[in-house]
Amino acid sequence: MWTRKLVLTRGAVALAVFSLAGCAVGPKYHQPVPPVPGHFKEGGTLDSGTPDIAYSDWWRVFNDPELDRLETEADAANQDIRLAVARVDQAEAGAQYARSFLFPTISLGASASRTREAQNRPNNGNTNGLAATYNDFQLPAFFSYEIDAWGRVRHSIESANATEQATAADLRFVRLAVEANVAMDYYSLRENDAERQVLDATVQDMQSAVDLTTNRFRGGLTSELEVKQAQTLLNQTKAQSQALDVQRSQLEHAIAVLEGKAASDFSLPRSPFGGLPPVIPSGLPAELLARRPDIAEVERYVAAANAEIGIAKTVALPHISLTGLLGFESTNMTSLFSWQNGIASLGASALMPVFTGGRVRAGVDQAWAVYRQSLAQYQKTVLTAYQEVEDQLAALRILAGEAQSTADAVADAQQAEAIALNRYRSGLVSYLDVVYAQTALLANQRTAQQIGGQRMVATVVLIKALGGGWLGIPAQPGTKPNPGSPDSALDAANLPATAKAVSK
Repeated sequence: MWTRKLVLTRGAVALAVFSLAGCAVGPKYHQPVPPVPGHFKEGGTLDSGTPDIAYSDWWRVFNDPELDRLETEADAANQDIRLAVARVDQAEAGAQYARSFLFPTISLGASASRTREAQNRPNNGNTNGLAATYNDFQLPAFFSYEIDAWGRVRHSIESANATEQATAADLRFVRLAVEANVAMDYYSLRENDAERQVLDATVQDMQSAVDLTTNRFRGGLTSELEVKQAQTLLNQTKAQSQALDVQRSQLEHAIAVLEGKAASDFSLPRSPFGGLPPVIPSGLPAELLARRPDIAEVERYVAAANAEIGIAKTVALPHISLTGLLGFESTNMTSLFSWQNGIASLGASALMPVFTGGRVRAGVDQAWAVYRQSLAQYQKTVLTAYQEVEDQLAALRILAGEAQSTADAVADAQQAEAIALNRYRSGLVSYLDVVYAQTALLANQRTAQQIGGQRMVATVVLIKALGGGWLGIPAQPGTKPNPGSPDSALDAANLPATAKAVSK
């Protein structure tokens, strides 16, 4: 009867304790609502006819096999990506650690001792006043469990899960940044090669002009001044060509680091590019909230900060825990596992802070401040995303017009050079007119190549600003992305952002 009452009493206590598990404190999380313009000021395109590109292989839209190879190698060997992967693994382990507190902690122990007690020890009655020597063998299992009465454990799990999702989005952002840097450096290098090609052709033309002025000088048709003018322009052009070599070497070394290789072991052959950049569909501003991995990252940190507020509030509430022991104890090893020598205990405790000098309240205030900070960072990231897209749309629009004007200028400069040379051969003008014409032609040709490179780079930056590709699909349709992959990171963040913002 007594045992039955004890069991019923303990069951009632346990039921009462577990009934408190639903009393979670702290604010409920709602996704923040950023400002969402109806359209981009620079217009953009909703559907350009460009093939659908996945987040994980957006660079294929450029249809450049060499760029494909570089991007694939960078994804596999870049050290920034490996650092981001390690951060994801660390956050995943942190989430597993937080979830472990949902379960009790069980540990095994074992002890053996031999004790001799003094004859004149206090309360010596069991050995008739004589000294006693005895063995004590114990084999207990210890049990401890925290009752999540106020949601501390659940909020810890929410925070850890949100942090894990944030690092997954950060991995995709780092991967996107590395891929974009590879493409930007690659097309900057190709523009350098195209500009060098222009300079090399100009050097050949200017060498012919030097030969022409030298022959005319030897024939007494002109002065030595014109020869020196032609040679000066030739040497200046050679110097410009050599300056380009410095820039090209630096770009090549930067690509090597992005590829995870030593600069000494990496090189790219000269290959001037031509053609126009692809037209990229910008979509609508609202779509950035689902595309941009950095927006997904900061939103998850807002969720983690919200959960930390609940954790801070639970510090002021009773900390309820269960502890227990079950095992065997005996003075003789041979009878240690006898049921008569079994030992057991079960206890419950509650500990609540009464006076902390304001420490608890300060912790809550600090958690709220971190939340407001993360919320402001989210809003700033969204606004920055809009700015970056607008910047590149404007750059592409203006560069397109500038490219047309420069192309017309090159054509006019070519005609002016031809006229100046013909008039010089006929003795109608001095060689200074040829110098002006050749200098103007070279400047416009170089500007045309630079604008072409800027348009390619601006296109890459626009794709980065849009969050990569414009379809959330894996590289191989029909396959499921691996956890932490570029395509799964954003899905884990789940960022439609339609709920109301949390207010304190």
